[in-house]
Amino acid sequence: MCKTLILLLVILPIKLLAVEIEIVADVNGEPVSNLDVEKRINLISSLFGTKDGRELKLQILKQLIDEIIIINEARRLNIELSSEELNNATILFLIQNFKIKTDKVDQYVKKYNIDLNLLKKQIEGQLLWGKIIETRIVPFINVGDKEVSDAREQIEKPDYLIMLQEFIVPNRRDESVYSTAEDLVKKLRNDSNNFVPESTIKMRKTTVNLNQLKGNLKGILERLETGDVAGPVNLSEGYSIIKVIDKVQLDYALLESTLELKQIIVKDSEDLLNNLKKQKALFSKIGMDEIVELRENGTTRLMMLCGIKNNTVDIEAVKRQIYQQKIMTQSNLLLEVMRKNVAVSYQYS
Repeated sequence: MCKTLILLLVILPIKLLAVEIEIVADVNGEPVSNLDVEKRINLISSLFGTKDGRELKLQILKQLIDEIIIINEARRLNIELSSEELNNATILFLIQNFKIKTDKVDQYVKKYNIDLNLLKKQIEGQLLWGKIIETRIVPFINVGDKEVSDAREQIEKPDYLIMLQEFIVPNRRDESVYSTAEDLVKKLRNDSNNFVPESTIKMRKTTVNLNQLKGNLKGILERLETGDVAGPVNLSEGYSIIKVIDKVQLDYALLESTLELKQIIVKDSEDLLNNLKKQKALFSKIGMDEIVELRENGTTRLMMLCGIKNNTVDIEAVKRQIYQQKIMTQSNLLLEVMRKNVAVSYQYS
């Protein structure tokens, strides 16, 4: 008996020294310790193999604080969670995330030393948050016909695929860079096919999607047609000149349609191509039974458009998307309000 007591007295101080418990945050008088953070990190590591780090610790601390806020709000609203709901959700989490069968869950938990009670605690916060959303947000979410109509118009709004050349005239000492840029614009407009820029002028060729652009470039390209030249535009490194090589309209009806095609691939086929209709364009530019020629590395692909099956916009899908977006937006706002209504102090170093 005496030896047992001595052994306990020896082991106990070692364990306490190994994990020095500190309060790292306080939420309305409810403490969060460094041990709580470490336990959650160990749980995540056992589940997903995530490595420890300062950023992860800060992320986990914020998550633990939010869970306290959510649980307290659920109590205030008299929202309860049954043991059956929590157990089922925990099993479902393991089954879906790790592709295991229901009868193998216990075996999996033991194999990877998963703290099931800690996992349930985390899932409890998520389930309660879902119930809070159902109580405080969902009943007040409405999607009007005009919202659906506006969203549909935005989806069906024509877009443009633009192939362009950009020339950069770099800044140089003791030279009129602007005059050089203006001269380049004139040459591009008057003799664009045979024009070869000076070695000091940087040139790049690229293809962009107009609706995905922002800022000045989008405004410039919206006004230009195939063959147009814009500039010079003053940049930090010099002047930019843009020439549109091709501009193709991409409408929703075509992008969301099913195309029926016939194609043949021909190598070293210049003579054969001369006997066929050449039209290097996208399918939005051609009609039925017309041929598109695509060349790459000496190989030519001839593609004929045989039919288009239009897929209309799914109105109900659009409505669901708007509905979910509203719930997500309002949920984030609600959580921010809840955070502001509690006193949180940090002592995390």
